[in-house]
Amino acid sequence: MKKLITALAIVAISLTMQAQSAQVLFYGYIEESVFENADETKKKRKEKAPQKLSDVKISIYSADTLMSEVNARETGFYAVLLGSGSQYKVVFEKEGYFCKTFALDCRNVDYSSTDATLKCLTDVSLFKSVQNTDLQTLCMEPYAKCSYGDGQMVWDMEFTAMAKERFYQMAQPYFMAETK
Repeated sequence: MKKLITALAIVAISLTMQAQSAQVLFYGYIEESVFENADETKKKRKEKAPQKLSDVKISIYSADTLMSEVNARETGFYAVLLGSGSQYKVVFEKEGYFCKTFALDCRNVDYSSTDATLKCLTDVSLFKSVQNTDLQTLCMEPYAKCSYGDGQMVWDMEFTAMAKERFYQMAQPYFMAETK
């Protein structure tokens, strides 16, 4: 009888392990971003690290359906697990700041040969909000896109550069007016 129970337990464990899907750990720190020209930003980063933001709500969507919500820790650290087989939209929101949205394509994620979870480290910077409907709407569109390829999550840097440029062009008059 013990052999039968042991054999059934082994079969049940192996079936459970096969049923698990690969996961992506999307994690990093959330910090306040300051709208300045590139030279000033580099100089200030050397002088002082950006302020980490706490109480940031992180919403995870799949096919426009809210899957879960978590909050960043007081240290600004966040971490979310995304299952393979889906496309996700991860939205970072904090009162008084523009939200930022990331699109992650996890449809083809496969188990890593070295880890059970594929890691995707991304620090997120949020700008203080200004009153502009176009900018508020823009922040719900993806700022960056990432997809699985060659055993890792790969960022579409061209897309991110275009999204960043679009935001900066729209926001510059508002942020520069505040500094005068």
